[in-house]
Amino acid sequence: MYPWFKQTYSQLVGRIASSQLHHGLLFLADDGVGEQTLILALAKALVCENKNACNACKGCSLFEAQSHPDVQIVVSDKPSIGVDLIRKVSEFVTTTAQLMGNKVIIIHGIDAMTEAASNSLLKTLEEPSRNTFLILSTTQANGVLPTIKSRCEKIRLHLPSEKQSLEWLSSNTSETVTGEGLHAYSGSPIKYLQALTDKAANYHEFVDDIVQLQENKIFAESVAKKWKAEPALALKWAYQWSILEYKKCLEQDASLSKLNELQNIGDLCSKLKPKLEQAGINFQLILQRVFTQISDFRSV
Repeated sequence: MYPWFKQTYSQLVGRIASSQLHHGLLFLADDGVGEQTLILALAKALVCENKNACNACKGCSLFEAQSHPDVQIVVSDKPSIGVDLIRKVSEFVTTTAQLMGNKVIIIHGIDAMTEAASNSLLKTLEEPSRNTFLILSTTQANGVLPTIKSRCEKIRLHLPSEKQSLEWLSSNTSETVTGEGLHAYSGSPIKYLQALTDKAANYHEFVDDIVQLQENKIFAESVAKKWKAEPALALKWAYQWSILEYKKCLEQDASLSKLNELQNIGDLCSKLKPKLEQAGINFQLILQRVFTQISDFRSV
């Protein structure tokens, strides 16, 4: 359990014990907050014989083995969640719990539901079955029908504070972590840690490349070639770099021309971002334009 979920989880489990949990829960989560961990823990508590995820009862054992007959997790092999999958949910809702306890349906990313699927789910939410809980989640709240939202209890899951994130990261990695690095992953300590662990597209490596680029140790073409597999991240991080440099130049009372150079780099990143969606676009050439401007910039 991530520490930023402990209070919410404790409150929800307490409501299970007192039979005060709403039959439809909609988790509106910030991207990268790790909501699936909380949802699975809650589902486990719902099918636990002691209603607290005791890890000792048959319900908990079956849940851990992913074979609990009264738990259904909707998984789509397509980008969208179709009506056929939701109809199976409706059928599952009408059946009797095999272990005579609660039944739980989990649907992650409900913003991906088709219109027909959303309408089908709406009918299920309108006619709740006894001891049946639908746990829904999304990181794109605007993509969920207002009628579905209105029939669920909405639980907002925010990213942890920078302080809490850095404390958690420091206890889970020996790598150096910074607020700047956390911001590079949109404030998600989970994404930050994954990048540090997997040695994948890493913001600190990106910044090192920028330093070497400005010191003429490497060239814009080679940096663009290196980062062309992650063009969206590269543009995002180049934009962040330009903002941080801009603030630094303001503090050092830099010339207006320096500030304009940095603003131009940021503007170029924003201008090029939509082009990444175009078919047949050459990511390397796109990035090379940005890295060329960065290589020409000299900080005060």
